[in-house]
Amino acid sequence: MTAQPTPLMPERRSPNDDETVLGAASRHPFIGQFHKTLPHDRFGLVDPAAYQRFVQAAADARPGPPGAGYEGLDGGIVPPGTIPSGDRGAAPFVSPQSGRAREALGLDPFEVNLWPAPKVLSDSTAAEMTELFWMAQWRDVPLDSLHSPDPATMVSVQDAIAELAPIFRRATAADGEAGIRLGLDLPCAADGSLDLTPMTLFRSGFMDEERGPLVSQFFLHDVPFGTQTISQAQFPYAARRDYLQNTQDWLMAQNIGRDTHSRPYPGANDDRADPTAFEPGNRQRHIGSMRDLARFVHKDALHQAYFNAALLLLDWGAPVDDGNPYKTRLKRQAGFATLGGPNLLTMVSEVASRALKVVWRQKWMVHRRLRPEAYGGLMTMQHVQDKDFGLPDWVFTTRAAGAIRELNRAANAGTPHAAEDNFLLPMAFTSGSPAHPAYGAGHATVAGACVTVLKAWFEEKTPIKAMVEVSRHPRTRAAQHLLDATVTSGPLPRYQRADAAEMTVGGELNKIASNVAMGRTMGGVHWRSDNTRSLRLGEAIATVIMAREVKEFAEPDVSFTYCSFDRHEVRIDASGIQVPSDPALEGWYARLLRRCHI
Repeated sequence: MTAQPTPLMPERRSPNDDETVLGAASRHPFIGQFHKTLPHDRFGLVDPAAYQRFVQAAADARPGPPGAGYEGLDGGIVPPGTIPSGDRGAAPFVSPQSGRAREALGLDPFEVNLWPAPKVLSDSTAAEMTELFWMAQWRDVPLDSLHSPDPATMVSVQDAIAELAPIFRRATAADGEAGIRLGLDLPCAADGSLDLTPMTLFRSGFMDEERGPLVSQFFLHDVPFGTQTISQAQFPYAARRDYLQNTQDWLMAQNIGRDTHSRPYPGANDDRADPTAFEPGNRQRHIGSMRDLARFVHKDALHQAYFNAALLLLDWGAPVDDGNPYKTRLKRQAGFATLGGPNLLTMVSEVASRALKVVWRQKWMVHRRLRPEAYGGLMTMQHVQDKDFGLPDWVFTTRAAGAIRELNRAANAGTPHAAEDNFLLPMAFTSGSPAHPAYGAGHATVAGACVTVLKAWFEEKTPIKAMVEVSRHPRTRAAQHLLDATVTSGPLPRYQRADAAEMTVGGELNKIASNVAMGRTMGGVHWRSDNTRSLRLGEAIATVIMAREVKEFAEPDVSFTYCSFDRHEVRIDASGIQVPSDPALEGWYARLLRRCHI
């Protein structure tokens, strides 16, 4: 694997210049920026004066600007009668002040920046949109069939790979460091080339992530929670039910961030307003499709997947890292308040809240990147309404774009929108994306932070198969096995393919982080690069927190070691953070620790 520079830059602000280059002087200002719930014209273009007031409210300073700030910003409007009842006001912005918060334990939000996001007119963003189109049309395909030996399924998978591979290569060649990058945003082979296969498609390319089902074992097993059991089954959203597929619904979502029942993102897909939004039969089942992953990350408690993973690893008796003195060196004592189960569970929770502060500054005060649903609107207005935005011509000609065009036509058949032609991204949620910018991604940052703690705590190279097979179900006490992800009802089948013995603790932890991050993309609300960079941001946040905590333990010679998302071995001990395979990254961490007074 070729070394990749860290996507984190503590020295300077790092927006991608879309806001200034495509700003007020442009014919179509601010098309690369987030402006959901602000006033728009009939083409979905934001009112420039409203956006400039929004930027003033989001000033990158602590405290925020005096005066009304966000409270004084006007929301968009919708035509009378569009929403039959309920609150017609714009949905509130989600936590825009939190990036200005102070932080004493981990990274101060002002100490680090993400690399610039790919530009809105770049081949990279067009490539990411093409992948989003493939995911949207495959939301209801059983995940186990994506790498199935069934010839009919594999023809379809190979079609996606055949289209995406050259598009990704074109983007990395055309945009360089300004765009998506091999090894950082895309799965990469040992020789540095793109590694896109049925086992890496829609994954992140992390160590051992390609082993086993696309869905992590930590999503498929019921969880022991003290004397109680947490079932990992969920009520699934109905198949083939997508939203914002006509310009009226899409424009309303851009203007006020609500659906046709006046629900903002947190209340989207509420079965009380629309019982058909869920699968019939009122049955629960495990995650088995991309829609199911999107369903989980729509309503999760944000860090619950990793808290559950910690409980499972403790129950399965996963061996701890060699740097834990209670593993072999201290025989007459056991860890508990420090370096034991309670310590681990609080650490997983603790890094999550710190991660959110850091990434929320990136969202609101630095990048303000548009969501994919807004890009679908740009495609529609450029192709159908002859708006000369400058999106790459090829993005309209892909097989995926054609399929989405037909999917939307079918969805609008028999409605007042039957004659409409568009490239809108079908959304898994009735109100589309939440009311906060795309880059970085909150779920991915939390995932990166929590999973890094777990990889550092446990011996991540441990094969997971034997460990699971000697465990017992927390409620039934039945013997357990590796499980396969399907959309069928009833018990999940065993996973018995040849790579089962190669699945590791670290690989399944990498996989659950990727599942959650990419699950947001599968729902249509995030770009791939939002996820891949934010996972690494979370990793850095957790690493800094552990570097502080390791100095506070009374136990002798405590250390944590983990394999990073970029496949570097990272060691944390009282002397600092060592990354032998990447001196530049080690130096970056040393400077960061000094800035954080650690």
